[in-house]
Order: sequence, then structure tokens, then C-alpha cells
Amino acid sequence: MIDEQDIQRFLEDGAFTVDTPISTDRITAAAEALDRLLPQKDGRPRSGATCNYDDPALIDLIQDPFFEQVARHVLDSPAVYFFQTAIITAFPQPGVEFSFDQHVDTQYTLSDLDGSPRRLTCSFFLWLSDVAADQAPMMYRPGSHRPLAAHWETQTDLVDEIPRIIGIKLADLPDLNYAEPQPLLAKAGQVSVLTTGMVHGASVNTGDTPRKAMVITFHDVDVPVGLPEVQEVTKRKYDAMLRNILSPERRHIVRPS
Repeated sequence: MIDEQDIQRFLEDGAFTVDTPISTDRITAAAEALDRLLPQKDGRPRSGATCNYDDPALIDLIQDPFFEQVARHVLDSPAVYFFQTAIITAFPQPGVEFSFDQHVDTQYTLSDLDGSPRRLTCSFFLWLSDVAADQAPMMYRPGSHRPLAAHWETQTDLVDEIPRIIGIKLADLPDLNYAEPQPLLAKAGQVSVLTTGMVHGASVNTGDTPRKAMVITFHDVDVPVGLPEVQEVTKRKYDAMLRNILSPERRHIVRPS
């Protein structure tokens, strides 16, 4: 599944990519679900959705034991809960100059990162299509989460606020010594396990095929992670739906109401 070297890469670099036990048929079914749910509109480069779908091919992946088991290892936790899910398609834009966004989605301290259990989310980017250099790879700055976590630890006004989900653009982040950005490349069916507390962002798809991904996130059962109010309302509704449609033996991954 994963080993200690993978966990060290998560802690030090912020991301690692591994094979999954998910069959090609299941990956194909999920990719086809994105075709139905995320059609391109008005030539827009990306389409996405968060916690608002119940397609069986996608629910099948959310409840796969692989993600729960890996999250427990990464977070050094005896038990984890499902947190959020998203689906994203980046459509081809041939001829457009390559560019990418840079931001963080989460804030936590160095003590949160290095504690046991780890007080942060574990995000899985499950690739439903190949991710080559011209197929909108995620760009990330390896290790950037650690100096940021050290910085957040010095901010006394955040003591009762983090860990939390809050998007911050690179221009608004502390001026720290970040590594140069590099692409996350993968094959369909692989998963990148990462912390969105590192500087990362979506890039332009300059190739000729869509790039499709599903994001599934977990956290330790005893570690509350703050969400903006609108997202919290959406999450509660989605959790209620999942409790009704997950297999009985998998409903434990959703926090009780």
C-alpha cells in the first residue's frame, strides 16, 4: 500500500504518488461520470463540483477502503472520517501559453503536522486520466507547507482558528523561501496523496485530451477542521446523504450527525 518512505515524503515534500488497487474498469466508469456531470460550458477551461453528486461510480470510490486505510497511516490515526470530495475536468486549450495558479487551501501549525495524530487533512487526488506535462498537471512547491506551518504557529490570533480550510493566493502568503514549482505527473488510476497546505495550483491544459481528477479528503476523527460557513452547510448535507447511500459496512467513515 504505502510505506514509511511515502509518509516521509508527505511530511517533507508535501506529496507522493502511488499506484492504487482500483481496477481500470472502475477508473473508466468514474471518468465517464465526469463526462456526464461536468460538460464544458462556453469554452471554459475547467469545470468542477464539490460535495453535490451521488453518481454510483463516484460513490464507489469514496467508500473504497484504500483511502481510509492510507489516510490512517498518513495521519498516524487509529480512525478517520471522510471530509470532502470534489471532481475536476481541465479541458484542452491548444495554442494557449502554459500558466498556473499558486495558492494554499489549508492552514495548520508545525505542531499539528508533526503531532500524533496529525491535525490536518489528507487529500487524495485520484487521477481518472493520464497527467502528462501538457495535460494540466498540478504545479506544487515541494516542502513549502513546512515553513508556512512554522509561520502559522507564531500567529497567536490563529490559536483557536486552525487547522482550517481557507484559500490564500501566493501573493498574500508570507514571503518565505519556497522551492521552485514542479509538476505532479501520473497515470490514470494512480493517486497523489498530498497536503493542500503546500503552495500548489492548477495549470493550463495545453494538450489535446481532458485531464480528469477526483479529490477525496479525510481527517482524524478527533480533529475538527474549520470550514467557511457555506462549505460547512454543504458538507453537513452531503454527509447526511452519504450516510443513506454508502454500503452499511462503510458508513462509519462519515461523522455521525
